[in-house]
Amino acid sequence: MKLSALVGAAGGVLGKRFLLVSYLPTIGCALFLLVLLWAGVPGTAPDFDRAWETAAKLGVGEILGLWLVATLVAVVSHPLQLRLVRLLEGEWPTLLSPLRRLAVHRQTSLRRRLGSRMVAVGDPPSPAEVNRAGAAYARWSTLYPPAELTPAPTSLGNALAAMEHYAGFSHGLDVVVTWPRLYPLVEGMHKEAVDTHRDAMDAACRFSVMAAVTAVTAAGLLWQSGWWLLLALMPAVLSRLSYRGAVQAAMAYGASLDAAIDTHRFALYDKLCLPRPNTPREERALNDTLCSHWRQRVPLPDALVYSHP
Repeated sequence: MKLSALVGAAGGVLGKRFLLVSYLPTIGCALFLLVLLWAGVPGTAPDFDRAWETAAKLGVGEILGLWLVATLVAVVSHPLQLRLVRLLEGEWPTLLSPLRRLAVHRQTSLRRRLGSRMVAVGDPPSPAEVNRAGAAYARWSTLYPPAELTPAPTSLGNALAAMEHYAGFSHGLDVVVTWPRLYPLVEGMHKEAVDTHRDAMDAACRFSVMAAVTAVTAAGLLWQSGWWLLLALMPAVLSRLSYRGAVQAAMAYGASLDAAIDTHRFALYDKLCLPRPNTPREERALNDTLCSHWRQRVPLPDALVYSHP
């Protein structure tokens, strides 16, 4: 039985997002640890010829059993994906408050350092200085929330906080309460772009955490194996790279989400049976009313007139 057949079966039944976000990271990390166990650790130096022989002798029932266990782990842990992302954003337990304060201080320093590059020196500033300051602001506004807000303790948390503040901001929309209502109306390439970047971010977050757990487990298995302990660095490095990838994917996700709001927000007014605003000022006033209603359950004003098709 081929591994590709098992992977295809899981992806076909449970969907592309499950395959990318939960299934593949679980299979990859489980396979790494299984190879170490088949190689004879713990207790001895790993013998990969032995691991290959063990894998070659597996029967169909044993392969199906291993596949079933990995699939169950992926299925059970899939609903925890949002909590896992929140953990990487910096929503840590109270026990880690000292670490959180140190992390926030570091992120504040990084934000301040990047903000200093947004100042164009010279009187008047040269075009190169203006371009440099503009590029610094573009990066600053995708990596960090506004200066008046306390930064999150992690880079991922700040990138997502920047998205939550700036996406839809110019239209007076609070993306946190607007996006669940607008997303079903997004179509075509915009929807594909949003889904692609969101799946990439979630997959990178999942693999970062699972690779970190795998690194710790591998270190425990290889603790008495001499230089073979360095094998645990492989998943550790992959964990770090995956986290960096998650931050980049979060930035791209925010940009695609902002673009989707720009191009599809009038479809939301139509779906709500509300007249389309004629000016940006009217639109911001309407959106402020709607967001207050969605966020705080403030009743809509009686003067608001519906426009039924």
